[in-house]
Amino acid sequence: LAGHVYVESGARFSGLIGVHQFVRVGRMAMIGGMSRIERDVPPYMLVEGNPARVRSLNLIGLKRAGVELTALKKAFRLLYRSGLTLNEAIAQFDLLPDSEPLHHLRQFLEQTQLPDRRGVIPGKRAKVRSEE
Repeated sequence: LAGHVYVESGARFSGLIGVHQFVRVGRMAMIGGMSRIERDVPPYMLVEGNPARVRSLNLIGLKRAGVELTALKKAFRLLYRSGLTLNEAIAQFDLLPDSEPLHHLRQFLEQTQLPDRRGVIPGKRAKVRSEE
């Protein structure tokens, strides 16, 4: 971990990872081994790779902690599968059932957009189908 890294409660790290300075790792996030983390890791997400990408929700960790998954699953789809921009996806959170984890995720994502932040780790890129 480089200097001034902020790690929220319940975050998990696998081996041989590097985390850039001034990065935040969200609550109950899981970072897979051999990953390079240079942007903020959203809460409740599973992140891996070099460059790092959000792969899915940290479902096992969330289930073990007894967290209600309905709103988080919908939020994940909005953020990483809908094709919306980050701000558009966050705006859609108002339509989801209110929960403390969803509120925390929203607050975290809004803070990643402040001028002094490095941004949030993107999701994996959708596969483009070739036209036949």
